[in-house]
Amino acid sequence: MPRWTAAPLAIALMLELSACGDATPDPNNPLAQLTAAANEVQKAAEGLTSNRKPVAPVAFRDLMAFLPARLADMERAEPKGRTTTAGSWQYSQAEMDFRSKDGKRHADVGIFDYAHIPFLYVPFTMILNMNVATESTEGYEKSAKVAGYPAFERWNRNGNSEIVVLVGDRFIVKSDTRGLGEGWARKIVERLDLKRLAAKGK
Repeated sequence: MPRWTAAPLAIALMLELSACGDATPDPNNPLAQLTAAANEVQKAAEGLTSNRKPVAPVAFRDLMAFLPARLADMERAEPKGRTTTAGSWQYSQAEMDFRSKDGKRHADVGIFDYAHIPFLYVPFTMILNMNVATESTEGYEKSAKVAGYPAFERWNRNGNSEIVVLVGDRFIVKSDTRGLGEGWARKIVERLDLKRLAAKGK
């Protein structure tokens, strides 16, 4: 099941930014291409989060307390959480999965505290700032607000929905559902205490 995680999105974004840069790196030099891409992403990160400095993340066990305890008649898996250290940076995450007994309905909920590490926010901040709306026979993608926080929501006619919310200019909250119908990802996130979560980051 697709996950709203920073690394794959950041890598894709690096490639796109590299392609749009003023100088074209040597196509025969992969290291030069990667360096150029990283430089472009760093510039974007600095522009989007120039007034923020990395901080200690909220403990993953505290984030787990914000996850839903139950969801309709679906079975809940054990919550998962972890804190990752990369050099002087740290970030935390907590996730919960729900499954119906027949396996036809799924829901994943996650809370990520990237603790103002600029690089990790780039893919989310860019998509949340686009302010777009697209609707077709296949479904829709649109910018939105959840409890006053910027969000981006997707739904397709197969009954799959996704939403990502930036809470308190710090926490990434996401929900992915399969087989639950239109708007279910949003409904799940709306039930979380996002205001209290935002307060954890102050």
